[in-house]
Amino acid sequence: MNTKNLPLIVLLAFLYYTTGTLSIELFSSNKIITCTLFAPEGFALAFALYFGKKVIPGIFLGQFLLAFFQHISFLASIEIGLINSFEALIAIFLFKKFKLSKKLITFKDIIGLTLLILFVLQPISAFLSNSILLFHNQISLNYFENALFFWWFGNIMGQLLITPFLLLFLENYKQFNYKELLLYGILYTFYIYILEIVLTINNAFMLMSLSVAVIIFVVAYKNIFYGSLFSIIATSISFYSIYTKSGAFASGSVINNTIDFNLYILSHIIIVWIFGILFEERRQYERTLQAKIDAEVQKNKEQQLLMLQQNKLAQQGELISMIAHQWRQPLNNLSLLSQLLVSKYHKNKLDDKAIEYFHTNSKKQIELMSHTIDDFRNFFKDEELKKNFSLNKVVQNTIEMLQPITQKNGISITFNAKEEFEVLGFVNNFSQVLLNIFNNAKDVLIEKEIENKQITITLTKEGDTIFLTIEDNAGGIPEEILDKIFDPYFSTKKEKNGTGLGLYMSQIIIQDQMKGKLYATNTPQGAKFVIEIQGNKDDK
Repeated sequence: MNTKNLPLIVLLAFLYYTTGTLSIELFSSNKIITCTLFAPEGFALAFALYFGKKVIPGIFLGQFLLAFFQHISFLASIEIGLINSFEALIAIFLFKKFKLSKKLITFKDIIGLTLLILFVLQPISAFLSNSILLFHNQISLNYFENALFFWWFGNIMGQLLITPFLLLFLENYKQFNYKELLLYGILYTFYIYILEIVLTINNAFMLMSLSVAVIIFVVAYKNIFYGSLFSIIATSISFYSIYTKSGAFASGSVINNTIDFNLYILSHIIIVWIFGILFEERRQYERTLQAKIDAEVQKNKEQQLLMLQQNKLAQQGELISMIAHQWRQPLNNLSLLSQLLVSKYHKNKLDDKAIEYFHTNSKKQIELMSHTIDDFRNFFKDEELKKNFSLNKVVQNTIEMLQPITQKNGISITFNAKEEFEVLGFVNNFSQVLLNIFNNAKDVLIEKEIENKQITITLTKEGDTIFLTIEDNAGGIPEEILDKIFDPYFSTKKEKNGTGLGLYMSQIIIQDQMKGKLYATNTPQGAKFVIEIQGNKDDK
């Protein structure tokens, strides 16, 4: 035997012997047979299911000492101890075989444990142990049937009451709020003590109703462990009332008192298990549902992030074209400067003034190109925190970025804003929204070969709401697809490598990040996109 397990074995043997002695002494019994709650069986089963085979010696030792000191012969005491040890081994094996959880959080766990106690463990224990007692002349044949029932009933009462409580405690002891637990326990103890000892309520049914009502309430608002704890408190106070011969379980005959006590305890057990598992499964369902919702939300966020990246990649193709247009003029200027420098060299006119002219103007053109790169690089920079930014400046910057392409294609962009508007959000993401809408307008204007191509941007405010409208004169969006343009992967430009993500991600950015709205309508001239967002109170 491993010496590390010795304290646990000694503890279980001590609990088994002391609680068994108390159970037998309080009620009319025949040696170690009692027809009421037999507490040590609850401790033995809970320890066996939680700690496993290493506590079997503790069960054997506790049962042997209990039987021997109740004047059972030495050999019969050993045999009964072995039977109880065998019972614990069966419990461990069947609990694992049917994959029952020691946390007792499902209906399967509760029913499985109950059936195991009622129809496997105690029938075996009652029959074998009483057969041993009969064989060793510790009980008479006439008493054998009663002994079977008393043994079976007393043991299941102990296991149904104590085993779930101990399993729940051992499984969750690190998570308990012990101050709250102690407070609730003291209040309920005081409540039951007043009912049974102070008021000495003699009606068992009334006592049960008053006690069970509180237990249902605590199971509903806390959990099954609190209900199990309250049941044990109620049982302990009832034991004390029996010891002092007062209250509902001392007012009648021995038989009536025993029946009333058993029904009282059994009602608590049933109520705790039925209501406890119902509320626990509801809470488990809510936790599972919340976990699924959280997982789906996270999955949706990841998918949106992927779509945003895809949209960024698609926009980068557009921006590369814009960079090319932006660089064309400075590159032409650099080429002219270079030709001028070479020409002066061949004519022997390359002096300090010419070198300085080349240096100043080439540096100016290179800085212009570098500034262009910085602008486009910042456009795709990820942002971690929201900040206040000027809508007017973002719109103007986006127009400037598009200017080389719009000028090349003869598109006139008009920006109308009578005042400065400031909002809170991610400026780069908002810029991408504008770029998506502008690019769509530009593409449709070019595709339809509109003569006087126009894009009009207007900033207005009504109350606390800012309206940013982007209109074109390309004839509008076909009515049959107007309600689909914000769907993911819907595109009318697939033959031109359209991703169908631009407007979808734009709407996500406006709705989720800006807490606003993005929608589209048609005007007599063309399409009109409207962005509604809340402005800052200090807008001027």
